[in-house]
Amino acid sequence: MLHIIKKSPYESSALSDAANYISQNDILLLTEDGIYAAKKGGKLEGFLKGIIQKNQVYCLLADVKARGIQENEIIENVKIIDYKGFVQKVTEHNPMTWS
Repeated sequence: MLHIIKKSPYESSALSDAANYISQNDILLLTEDGIYAAKKGGKLEGFLKGIIQKNQVYCLLADVKARGIQENEIIENVKIIDYKGFVQKVTEHNPMTWS
């Protein structure tokens, strides 16, 4: 399953809610304000690193750039993908959006 997080983890429980349901082979995709969870030095860095140990985590490049975040400010092992990669993940996996 592909778990899509659009809301900021500082304003919504979407990320923590999704984390309760993520299975070993599931993928987490951070988009829109959800990408704030992937910023180095953030309050949720340790939490997200725990997810990364068991699951692939991606964030959408356009949303990273739109929020003025540099690619080197993203937590290590969070993969940055473009729209083509986003579409590929959605078509390959059953998507569920958390809000």
